[in-house]
Amino acid sequence: MSTQDLPWKLVLFDLDGTLINSIDLVVAAWQHAFADVLGKQLDRETVLPWIGLPLTDTIAEQGGDKAEALRASYDQFMQANHDDMVTAFAGLPELLDDLAVYNVGTAVVTAKGRELAERGLRVAGYPETLHVAAAMEDTREHKPNPAPLLAALAHEGAHASDAVYVGDAIYDLQAAEAAGIPAIGVTWGAGKRDALHQQRALAFADAPDELRAQLLG
Repeated sequence: MSTQDLPWKLVLFDLDGTLINSIDLVVAAWQHAFADVLGKQLDRETVLPWIGLPLTDTIAEQGGDKAEALRASYDQFMQANHDDMVTAFAGLPELLDDLAVYNVGTAVVTAKGRELAERGLRVAGYPETLHVAAAMEDTREHKPNPAPLLAALAHEGAHASDAVYVGDAIYDLQAAEAAGIPAIGVTWGAGKRDALHQQRALAFADAPDELRAQLLG
């Protein structure tokens, strides 16, 4: 099979909340760091909108003069618990395999650091063909700015018209629109369904089977 059978040659994916079920891990890391360094309790709903934004920026904003200690505490919890708390969303590794059958390229665009992003993919059991095309280190600006998506296109040697981007946050859909890439919003991650549906997107998926139908027909 070939990409002539599908409307795109490249599928770009967000990572956390889209490909890997890491939301509980991220929330727990933030809650640990806040309690440890700031002596404050942090509820889940406060953390969810931070997921998908660059960690360095959020740490600086929330930590103030204790940002360095906050980051150290966050990182310590993340490193200690990452592999036990990260899984793939059911059906998505198989979808990646099927896209490969169609010779459709796949890659990740994330605001997470490259090393931890690649580690998450491998722990979750994704195929080696799925790699990180743009991570936190690769651009100065991050989603909702289109820079990471444009960097990923350049890395993959693709045009916006040949690609589609899949993400779970409003920042994903906003970045895709700014980059001129059609997007599919998924509702199983950190983003709120109603907020996602207020953004422009090619389609929305409430379950991996729906995403499969939208990508493969």
